Amino acid sequence: MTSRFSLLLLASAATLGACASVEPPVGPPVASSVDRHVIAVEESGARMEVPVAAEELSLSAASRADLESFAGAYLRGGHGALIMSTPSGGDNADAAALLAHQTRLALVDRGVPYAAIAGSTYDASGAPSSPIILTFTDYEARAPECAPLYTQDLGHQSNNQPWESFGCATQANLAAMLEDPHDLLAPRDQTPRDGGRRAAVFEAYRAGEQTHATRSADERVAISDAVD
Repeated sequence: MTSRFSLLLLASAATLGACASVEPPVGPPVASSVDRHVIAVEESGARMEVPVAAEELSLSAASRADLESFAGAYLRGGHGALIMSTPSGGDNADAAALLAHQTRLALVDRGVPYAAIAGSTYDASGAPSSPIILTFTDYEARAPECAPLYTQDLGHQSNNQPWESFGCATQANLAAMLEDPHDLLAPRDQTPRDGGRRAAVFEAYRAGEQTHATRSADERVAISDAVD
């Protein structure tokens, strides 16, 4: 028993000695992986052209499908106005004016606010079939370049500092998953509060009633089963 206890003491002393031999980090603290592997956010732009023939009287099915996709992209990550530039002075000026109105209505039908569509014209003199041009500003996230692990010595980190590419893969994955990279530059505007719901909760509070939603017996059983 005594010999076993002595061996235990020796092993503990050896472990403590090994810990004590680790040299403290030299120099300033190492920056976090977020600061070392920065996601670059760059302003970009989306563009779409709606073809307009001189005899065109309505949007084609293909144009309407493209407008639906373009409107969705604007609602997800567009910033500022959606600019619609209509050709003027060309052979298709009359058709372009008609299709521009239809284009605006098609965008509104797909959720783009009417006030967000800024109309303009451009000189298309001499061009037989100049298109209606739609543009808006969006942002792109550029993932950091991660150094390959085989170029780094991961087995000798005696000062407990992160290796060169530590956390880089996480940052690269985040850059690929961002719906709107502008979120890294500034927070989104808050939506208006639900004044009616707030008033209902306060009325229940003043009356001494419960202010939370009532759960059914089935919901309680489901939650209990999930925890088990």
